[in-house]
Amino acid sequence: MSGPVTAGSAGDAPLPTRRELRRLSQEAEARGEGPLTPDELMARALQARSEEVASAVEAAPTTDAAAAPAEVTTSAEAATPAEVSAPANTVAPAEAAAPSEATAPVEVPAPAAAGPAGAPPRPAAPPVTAGVPIGHGFVTPPPRPTLPPDTEEPKDYGRAGRNLPAAIGVGLVLGGSVLASLLFFPPSFVVIAVVGVGLAMWELANALSRSGAHVSRTPVIAASVCMLVASYLGGREALWVAFTGGAGAVLLFALLERRAGNAVRDVCLSLFALTYVGLTTSLIVYLLTLDGGNLLVICFLALVVASDIGGYIAGVLFGKHPIAARISPKKSWEGYGGSALLSTAVGVGMAFWVFDAPIWTGVVLGVLIPAFATLGDFSESMIKRDLDLKDMGSLLPGHGGIMDRLDSILPTAPVVLILFSFLPGFVG
Repeated sequence: MSGPVTAGSAGDAPLPTRRELRRLSQEAEARGEGPLTPDELMARALQARSEEVASAVEAAPTTDAAAAPAEVTTSAEAATPAEVSAPANTVAPAEAAAPSEATAPVEVPAPAAAGPAGAPPRPAAPPVTAGVPIGHGFVTPPPRPTLPPDTEEPKDYGRAGRNLPAAIGVGLVLGGSVLASLLFFPPSFVVIAVVGVGLAMWELANALSRSGAHVSRTPVIAASVCMLVASYLGGREALWVAFTGGAGAVLLFALLERRAGNAVRDVCLSLFALTYVGLTTSLIVYLLTLDGGNLLVICFLALVVASDIGGYIAGVLFGKHPIAARISPKKSWEGYGGSALLSTAVGVGMAFWVFDAPIWTGVVLGVLIPAFATLGDFSESMIKRDLDLKDMGSLLPGHGGIMDRLDSILPTAPVVLILFSFLPGFVG
């Protein structure tokens, strides 16, 4: 150990440790260079070690020859590696021996880059989702550069919790469009449903991708559109045929794409999105095919909207007792009372003036619809909390995304279909 060690000599430099070799291999794979052979990995490690020694020699302070027997040779050839006698603490591998007592340790700065000197800067490592590479873009999205975190503090809207003027404006536009389509040309509601389902499915797929899973966007959206059209043109039987075919398409695409990672989780989440968004929306379209179907859909949407508005107003004004603070701290029992009260008023009015149904049927609708709408709201809040999201999207100012408006509508659709089928006066 007392002989001179040439920093640029790979044979005389201390051998790299397994930890260093593993780190270099992981860095190469992250840059997309693929797995390196043992010879390439060893050559790259020795090159990095030589650069560290050269950097340490240049940064080492000048010491008295009597105080430090280790002799550092400096010459005009700064580009050539210098010779270092009596290896100091220039590198610290796990297997290296401790320096002698008379040798002054040399602090080594961290290397600027692991690649060879003078090489062009390497591209940034591609984004990795929970250790699973993102797909090629046909079914799953292509990799995107990581954006810097948003440092702007969120605006404080007080107890309202949202931009209330924007929320009211967007709600009036959406509600007016849906109401006009149902009153004047009911088939146009199917077009609105197709557009809404496509956007909602894309938002849900992006949100679920935060967990490291990959929702098959192409087959899921295509199958949902087919289910909507089949439900409107062929009824329940055609809907179930389209749903079965869509589930098979999800499995087939998962087989053809051969993604790395947990294929079972990816397929299950894709089927969940197909059922949660596509199937429930198709049941609303199926209501449109019944006698007076446009009025049934208007009654259903009016009940859910009344539940949301009543719960929001009562919650903001009187909410003090959360229903489930760990899932959604702003949902209170007082707000639920407001939902049931306003929804009951709308249900009684629709039963009496629109359908000529008994008054008690409106009360049943007004009590049950808010219960299932609140459960649907809690379900999406639980998903967003698990994915560390505030909103599913940002397409609707004051509301968030499309899914944030459908959270109470989608799970309530099958319940409303059953109630309309059994309660007197609604379905002939």
